[in-house]
Amino acid sequence: MKTFASTISKVFYGTLIHSVSIKEIEYILQGLLFIDNQGKIAKIVKNVSQDKLDAALEGVDSDKLVRLTSDQFVIPGFVDTHIHAPQYAFCGNGHDLPLLEWLDTYTFPAEARFADKDYARRLYTKSVARSLRNGTTAACWYATIHLESCKELVQVIQEQGQRAYVGKVNMNQNSPDFLVETTESSVRDTRAFIEYVKDVNAKIENKPLVTPIITPRFAISCTSDLLTELGKLAEEYQLPIQSHLCENMNEIGFTMSLFPESVNYTAVYADHGLLNDRTVMAHCVHMKDEELDLVKEKEAGISHCANSNFNLKSGIANVRKMLNKDIKVGLGTDVAGGYTPSILEALRASRTASVAIDMESSLVVAELFYLATVGGARVMGLEDTIGNFEVGKEFDAILVNASSDNSPVDIHEHDTVETSFEKYLFVGDDRNHEKIFVQGKEVRIPGNASRK
Repeated sequence: MKTFASTISKVFYGTLIHSVSIKEIEYILQGLLFIDNQGKIAKIVKNVSQDKLDAALEGVDSDKLVRLTSDQFVIPGFVDTHIHAPQYAFCGNGHDLPLLEWLDTYTFPAEARFADKDYARRLYTKSVARSLRNGTTAACWYATIHLESCKELVQVIQEQGQRAYVGKVNMNQNSPDFLVETTESSVRDTRAFIEYVKDVNAKIENKPLVTPIITPRFAISCTSDLLTELGKLAEEYQLPIQSHLCENMNEIGFTMSLFPESVNYTAVYADHGLLNDRTVMAHCVHMKDEELDLVKEKEAGISHCANSNFNLKSGIANVRKMLNKDIKVGLGTDVAGGYTPSILEALRASRTASVAIDMESSLVVAELFYLATVGGARVMGLEDTIGNFEVGKEFDAILVNASSDNSPVDIHEHDTVETSFEKYLFVGDDRNHEKIFVQGKEVRIPGNASRK
């Protein structure tokens, strides 16, 4: 007969921090968090004093216990709802142009190199590893149009242990000759990619971490017949969908010239079966009220990419208005429009953007942390699986040390758990991330010592 102790793989003892709502962060001191053999949170016990620890462990072996120091705490992993894996090749470059010119000058030539799957593996290995080091335990990845290289991205993600949605990008018009598909080849390769991921997942014992996601680059790059076929694929396989929406005024004007039968840009996706409760729309900077209402009606989610919106001079999304309409919102790094794959930096840029929109209703710490974790989980449709520390959810987490070697954060004797955590959010970086966990297991970042 199984005992509780025999089902437990690891226990953390110390400070646990997570969002219980968009308005409230819970700080659990002297907490015990039990993780079972399937990587799920089995039990949480609060305020366990040292003299009560042995009894509270309920027979779990001491070698499974991780004792946190006073400067360490465990938080849920970050969720990056919008990131381009191939664009990590020029991350930090090319912010001198607006969106459409930026795509032609930097992005499309860089993505063309992914016709070489060996090059793709080398680049993707670095891209995923950097994302993980920055604490991103779940991500919505865009790949490129190249089927074999998309498979390489899936393999890299599986090897390193991240939770991910991975999209083969679709482009059959208004694209350079060296980076364009036909409708038939785009649909064929997308189906082949979906089936490939299904086959890979069928061989995995635990719950699979990688999900294919339907990924029309944006409406400009796809004909109506391609969008229609992608909508059918999403429905057939019940897959999530991702694309870009209302990022740049020129983009909006060009889109509406291509799809005059749709009442607005958001309706273009709705009209083709691509806007529903599984949809992640990036940016949404220049949204009319009726477009936000349509997003809400369809229960789609929005990825707020403030860093990229500043860099490409696209504008500032009004996240407060979105939240007031109870629209699902998460954060995205949008590498390489965003100059870093750090959700901490996305959080900071989101704070600045909200102040620029309206100082009186700007986003506060509790809201920003929520958007980086639970909000992103909701956008990905994973709110019952990840996002915070609730019994039954899978343990995707970061072990943070505010006083790690070379830490950018200085902790003083007057600091509390709350002030140390806030300093980490606004000053910290990957140097404070001692360990990253997905589904209860430490991720396998190349160059790091391998651990179970």
